[in-house]
Amino acid sequence: MILVTLCVISALAGMNNSFAAPFFSEAGKQAVILSPLENWMPTWNRDAYVSPLERAGYQVDVLLNGNVSISFLKTGLAKYDVIILRTDSFQGEGPEFYCAGDPVTSRTRAAFSKEIAAQEVEVGICVGFSILFLQHNYPVGSLRRGLVVVVGSPAGGLSSAFTRAGSAAFVGYYDVLNLNWGRIDCLTQKLLAYLSEGSTVRDSVIQLNNYIYRGHGATANWPSIFWYGEATFKI
Repeated sequence: MILVTLCVISALAGMNNSFAAPFFSEAGKQAVILSPLENWMPTWNRDAYVSPLERAGYQVDVLLNGNVSISFLKTGLAKYDVIILRTDSFQGEGPEFYCAGDPVTSRTRAAFSKEIAAQEVEVGICVGFSILFLQHNYPVGSLRRGLVVVVGSPAGGLSSAFTRAGSAAFVGYYDVLNLNWGRIDCLTQKLLAYLSEGSTVRDSVIQLNNYIYRGHGATANWPSIFWYGEATFKI
C-alpha cells in the first residue's frame, strides 16, 4: 500500500513536470536520462529521476523521443558518467533489440541498411539497437567508469556490453516488464535515492529489494532487480 501510494503521488506530480527539449552541459560529473518512448509511455515524475542525481553533484541532461536517435547512440553515450536508459525491447530474427527514438519509416530502413544487415539495428515495432551495436560502437575502454541503469526491459544481456566498454557498474531488471507498468519508475527512483545518499550499488539494490519485501512480502509479483560489475561503486 505504501509503494502504491508513492507511485500515485509520483504520477500526479509528473503531470506537471516536463522538459520541452533536451539540454546539455559541459562541466563536472555528467548524467543523462534517455527516454525514447516518452510520447507513448511517459515517465512518472521525471523530476524524481533528476533530483537525486543533482543532489549527488551531477549535471543532468534529459533526452526524449527522437533525440535518443541511433545516430546519437553511436557516440553520445561516451561523455556521461551515469546513463539511465528507459526503454522497451523486442525480439528480432536474431538478437534482442532495444528501442531508440527514430521514426519507423522506409527512409529509416534505407538509412540504416548496413547496420540492419549486421544485426546491429532492426526496424520493427520501433527502431531498435542490439548488443552488437553497442559492441561495435563502444569498444573496450570507450565509456566512462560510471553507472548504467536500464529501466523497463530485461537487461541481463546489456550488462556485459556496457561493462566491457568501460562502465564500472550496471543495474537492470530481469523480468519481462514494459514501461506501461508504471511502478517500475517508482522503484528505479527509489534506487537512485539510495545511491544519492552514498550507498554502494550493491547496498542500494539490497535496500530496494528489502523495501519491496517489507511492503509486499516474499511472494509478491514484483520485478527482480540486479547489479553487475563493481559492487562497491558509488555515484
